[in-house]
Amino acid sequence: MSRFLLTVGTGIALLAAAPALAAGYTPDLAEFSGADSLAFPPDGSLDLAGGGTIEFWVQPDWREDPGFDPAIVSNIGKQGPSYMIVMLGSRKGIGVMAGDRFETLPFDFTDGKLHYVAISDFGENNLLVMVDNKVVGSMPIGFRSLPSSGFFIGSADGTENQFKGAIAGMRIWDLPVDPDDLAIYAMQPLVDADGAPHPDISALVGVSDFRKRTFSLIEPDPIGEDDSDETLTAAAAPGDAAAPRPEPQS
Repeated sequence: MSRFLLTVGTGIALLAAAPALAAGYTPDLAEFSGADSLAFPPDGSLDLAGGGTIEFWVQPDWREDPGFDPAIVSNIGKQGPSYMIVMLGSRKGIGVMAGDRFETLPFDFTDGKLHYVAISDFGENNLLVMVDNKVVGSMPIGFRSLPSSGFFIGSADGTENQFKGAIAGMRIWDLPVDPDDLAIYAMQPLVDADGAPHPDISALVGVSDFRKRTFSLIEPDPIGEDDSDETLTAAAAPGDAAAPRPEPQS
């Protein structure tokens, strides 16, 4: 069983293109060394409780289980994550943590390719997970609305559970996007060559621009000091261990 512990890795991810990329669309991509995650201030628009979708491409760049589950994206504070998506240390599954709940679904990411992942909260503890445009299962949890200290890509909180590998094309929506639309737009821009937008474009919360190593919010809703439970600089120092990962709950 992997442990949810602080560990900092080293090395640069090597991108191996997935077959789907032959279609000509290349999502914006960032490589993470295991010590260089992205951190952004907390923002109310990133609260997805009650319904939302997070989609991205991901490729791990480690061989041995590091003893923790590297975080892909996290919205977290002192009371825990409103949502945190991790890849299992074994590279054989995806996990979602919300509050004190943690659930996983199996998928083999050990092939060294870039894979498309979409996780949608349909409400009533029904989290649908798609990988490479196929539904791999659902989880009996939902995104939470908890005080946030920040939004992180490539780690749990800027320090813990650092991801080593590639993350690309991240989009966040404040409604559960139809799986058919996810499959269509996974391999194309949100506005097509004829100027037609994604059918849920008005529900878009934010998009990555990993070529500039940033994430842009469509309508920011900054959280002030009175609303946030801590600041981005309050993260644990390197070397401090986190609590053991909770067991999946049914």
